[in-house]
Amino acid sequence: MESDIARILIPRDRILERVRELARGIDETYRDSSEGLIIVPILAGSIIFLADLIRCLPFKMRIGLMTLSRYRGAATTGGETRLVQDLSLDIKGRHVLIVDDILDSGGTLTAVRDHLMAREPASLRICVLLRKTARAPKDLVPDFVGFDIDDVFVVGYGLDYDGHYRNWPDIGVLRPELYA
Repeated sequence: MESDIARILIPRDRILERVRELARGIDETYRDSSEGLIIVPILAGSIIFLADLIRCLPFKMRIGLMTLSRYRGAATTGGETRLVQDLSLDIKGRHVLIVDDILDSGGTLTAVRDHLMAREPASLRICVLLRKTARAPKDLVPDFVGFDIDDVFVVGYGLDYDGHYRNWPDIGVLRPELYA
């Protein structure tokens, strides 16, 4: 796996440091919420980020799972967003935080945001580990962003290519000849 990585973009120690910083910001935002927070991770890419993030949050929370798909097989550009598993929790009148691995073109996050807003939450915010600044739509602004990155194809720390590399502990740039 290591030979497939062209370079390390964000090393694991910097990722964990930034996750703790994000958790502090989220804590400041939600600490006074008496009912706690409902966290909605977008699976499967956010699972490692989510696990590290929630261990840093010192308040009550529930996790409501959603699975969406935009990439099929070895595709590197997204297709139509398809809801695979819908949220089973009632979020009406509750504070909700969407957690995703990456904001790229915004298709997935826009679909999830619109889908959840129709359920009338008290508030809906977005937390992403990575944002590709050149591609992220201007009308979709996350409330919490781990890192802004260039438009490169990244894997590791939950991000994959064709189902592989999610377990790579750093965020790395995949060698282009592997996906071109």
